[in-house]
Amino acid sequence: MNRARTKKNSEVTWLTLIFIVVFELFFAKNTLAADSGPPPVDTPVDAASAKLPAYNSPGTGGRSFYQVLDEVLSDFEYDLKSGQVIGLKDVSIRNVATSENIPPSFKSHLDLLVSERILKTTHTRIVHCLACRSKRATLNGENMVISSLDGNSAELARIAKLNGIQNFMDIAFAYQPTGMILSLQISDAETGTMMWSRTYNSESTRAMAQRRGVDYQELEDAKTKMEYTPTIQSKPTLYTVMAPKAGSGYSTALVFGYRVMERYDNRRKEVGFEMNYYFDIPTLIGNSTPAEQKLNPFSGVNLTMLFVHNWGLFGDVENYNQARGVITTAIGGTYASGFLGALIRGGYEWRLAKHWAITTFAGYRPTGTLVISSGVTAPLSGIEGGVGVGFIF
Repeated sequence: MNRARTKKNSEVTWLTLIFIVVFELFFAKNTLAADSGPPPVDTPVDAASAKLPAYNSPGTGGRSFYQVLDEVLSDFEYDLKSGQVIGLKDVSIRNVATSENIPPSFKSHLDLLVSERILKTTHTRIVHCLACRSKRATLNGENMVISSLDGNSAELARIAKLNGIQNFMDIAFAYQPTGMILSLQISDAETGTMMWSRTYNSESTRAMAQRRGVDYQELEDAKTKMEYTPTIQSKPTLYTVMAPKAGSGYSTALVFGYRVMERYDNRRKEVGFEMNYYFDIPTLIGNSTPAEQKLNPFSGVNLTMLFVHNWGLFGDVENYNQARGVITTAIGGTYASGFLGALIRGGYEWRLAKHWAITTFAGYRPTGTLVISSGVTAPLSGIEGGVGVGFIF
């Protein structure tokens, strides 16, 4: 009986040991798995995202930092194309300021991005001025004083004049994971007067408005009507004209013209007035008789006034590096001693560079009456034409 009880106790002991070993192995395996976490996965790391946090604004659709920045810069490019940015002639980017969470190396990158948009859209001249950003160290007794040109406007204006800089651009960039703000300012290099300033917010870009279902075209039309700023253009021109005389024949004349136009529709259309004064060449050189002068209303005091409308053929953006075509129409009349008659003109103008223009026109004078002397009249009508060179202000 004791032998049977001993055998039974040994079987229980073996079963207990086996249970303990199995429990320990299972428990240890699960503990290691919980401590070690999921197995590592090879995930590519973007160098830019390692320093710049993700853009987490609602409704962004997982866009990256540089995609949002491109949208903000696209709004700046749109203003460049529509001619809303003032003071881009011979411009230099002076200061670039960024928020503290932006790496210092990003300043140079932002400088190049803004310069790229300006050159791509306007083909203006950007001057790289190292002296404008430099700092000077001077000794004041035993102390060293480090100063920049920001507080010395006279020295900054001198350096700008030396480098051919007419305007300075300053850039300020602030970034948070929920939005970014880009502020641009252009000021006159000589006087320091602010000429243009604009702030671009990533939450109010054209692309963001389209994603939210906003009809941005309606907003842009309303904004254009509210913020329309007239652009006045003046152009003195010297013409050579063949004009009809009373009865028959033509007179060769030098004509001084002065045109004042208001530009609209993104500078593609112009409307205004032109004044002409005719100098009859034979009369100027003394090669005409009194009888011929009586038949020529342009041998004396005269004045031609025209209402002018132009259509530019240069598309959405006027590129000063290319020749631009302009169609011209005009209607008005001429007043001279003893003569008052109507005039209709149509022409074509080539604009070269920014300031020069070559203008050709053909006109028609409906029949008018020239009073030669008391009781003596002569009809004046016919086609006239001319070509001239002008300077655009």
